[in-house]
Amino acid sequence: MATPHSDLGAPSSGLPGQSGASGIFLLIDAVQYPGIWRILQYRFRRLPWVSLSNQDCHAQAGPVLLHVASNQTSTLGWFLEHTRGLHCLSWIESPLGLEALAEHLRKLTHIEGEDGAGYDIRYYDTRILPAWYQMLDASQEAAALGPVSSWTYLDRDGMPCTLFGHANAEMTAMPMFRLTAAQERTLLEAALPDIVLERLEQNGNADLAAMPRSLRYGFIADQVKKATNQYGIASTQEIVLFCSLALGIGRNFDKLLPVVQVLQKFADAATAAGRTGGYSFR
Repeated sequence: MATPHSDLGAPSSGLPGQSGASGIFLLIDAVQYPGIWRILQYRFRRLPWVSLSNQDCHAQAGPVLLHVASNQTSTLGWFLEHTRGLHCLSWIESPLGLEALAEHLRKLTHIEGEDGAGYDIRYYDTRILPAWYQMLDASQEAAALGPVSSWTYLDRDGMPCTLFGHANAEMTAMPMFRLTAAQERTLLEAALPDIVLERLEQNGNADLAAMPRSLRYGFIADQVKKATNQYGIASTQEIVLFCSLALGIGRNFDKLLPVVQVLQKFADAATAAGRTGGYSFR
């Protein structure tokens, strides 16, 4: 399970989550941190790395896996400092080599829904990583973390948390993960508040900008849950509007009589359709 650590120190190497002589790998989401390409070209040009994207490795479309020596604590420290607040960095201890671990992580990226449709999942976004881990069943967890000794990331409060794996040095055949509808919903519920936050920021919402950054996620997550679970609002655009009204009027704006009447129509429609929060993960 995910275990929080109170500091970034480790007795032997200074890397949190490290327990032995396995290799240390930095997993970076290049979409959130596009500057990684120039950094690898100039500052850390001797650092071994590989793109996990099936596209051109400079397409800035996927994560990058870097291999660092166990004593290169300054490298991890540099990336921690320069990716602060971006939710794009985690570090993995594994007995596998760079190419073998990269291939394993690629297999985790491509999954299949209950309806048979395939799609990619951004587990390397550290806002999604803990929800992704928690939704895995026992066999999926054993496969995903089989060749991993530890997998550490910073949570939303900047505290390091570590997922402990099984440290298997040999790769085993791993079929594409197939998620149940419940697993898909768990991932969507974890991702939706961040999607809404991003839309509001892109729209230049002044009320959101005036709110302290540390309070934004909790506020939006509460409103998203209310919109989907209580009123059955299905459209992302309508959820964004719901949150905009909450920001501008107040968190309990839905109790105002004119608003109650409008929202009741959404709730009635959701009940008639036999759904609550009928949005789709894809």
